[in-house]
Amino acid sequence: MTDTADRCAAGLAEVLAEAGHGEPQVSIAGVASAGATRRTLFLEVLLGEQTIPAVAQISSASTLLGASTTVEDEAELVRIAEAAGVPVAQVLGASNHNDLVGGPVVITRRVDGVTIPRHVLRSLQGDAAAGERLTMQCGTALALLHAVDHTVVPASVPVLDPAGPAPAYVQQLSDTLDGLGTSHPALRYGIRWLGENVPSSPETPALLHGDFRNGNLIVSPAGLGAVLDWELAHIGDPMEDLAYLCMRHWRFGSELEAGGFGRIDTLRDAYVAAGGTWRDDAFSWWLTARTTWWGIGLAFQADNFSNGITTSIVHAASGRRVVELEYDLLTLIGSQS
Repeated sequence: MTDTADRCAAGLAEVLAEAGHGEPQVSIAGVASAGATRRTLFLEVLLGEQTIPAVAQISSASTLLGASTTVEDEAELVRIAEAAGVPVAQVLGASNHNDLVGGPVVITRRVDGVTIPRHVLRSLQGDAAAGERLTMQCGTALALLHAVDHTVVPASVPVLDPAGPAPAYVQQLSDTLDGLGTSHPALRYGIRWLGENVPSSPETPALLHGDFRNGNLIVSPAGLGAVLDWELAHIGDPMEDLAYLCMRHWRFGSELEAGGFGRIDTLRDAYVAAGGTWRDDAFSWWLTARTTWWGIGLAFQADNFSNGITTSIVHAASGRRVVELEYDLLTLIGSQS
């Protein structure tokens, strides 16, 4: 390994030792595809005579719209979700500050399966039953998550106004769009429409994953292996999570509405069967709201690159996709008019 890799491995060992794993030896076995905000490393962790395959996710400066939860609190959320029965990658350690690692880091056990969306869809191609099974597992996982007592989550987890999560969300969107250096009339129109068509509110707020979609799921031949990337978790309307999974952007060319691999009615039925409450008006509204959010998010990433806040080529390329989200947004509004 290079000196930088040696330093990183030493830092990761420190994180694991501080989490109570004795005196581990860590070797970096490879680097996964780089995400927009996190670098993912494959690890081999030697604990005594046992070697544990693991994964480290190292955060860069926060450039993900809405991310505010610390990685240590994110790790605690994963443990809470695991206790509720949600499939997750078991947390081995987390640190908000480790100079050797180079950024906040979460270390988990490695879960076998695929995460790249097109690989997921390819693995399900020609097997409709497998896609339906995965959709049902997603509905069940979200119902279990939304049933968690939201009052026990770490303090850094954001909370949308329990009395009116939708209006609070509209205000957040407006404030964020105001802060961009470029004009986006279609997104501004979407925000105005959202404010004029607020849906019913949930009976009680819920703990949300916030980024539950194809790409943040580990999928194996048995279906849903783990739900990844909890940095956007917050307290709000549970229908937001369900709608986000069904955005056209996360279908990757597939006609199947739920993640590109299943049908909305299958997702709904599994969610309700596992104890969730489905509200059609809120689902449609949040589908429009999260489409608006991601359009702003892509513009936000492009602005960060233009302003020198990040050098990520992923963020640089985000600007060209804003128009796709604007098209989706106007289509959704048109279908509800």
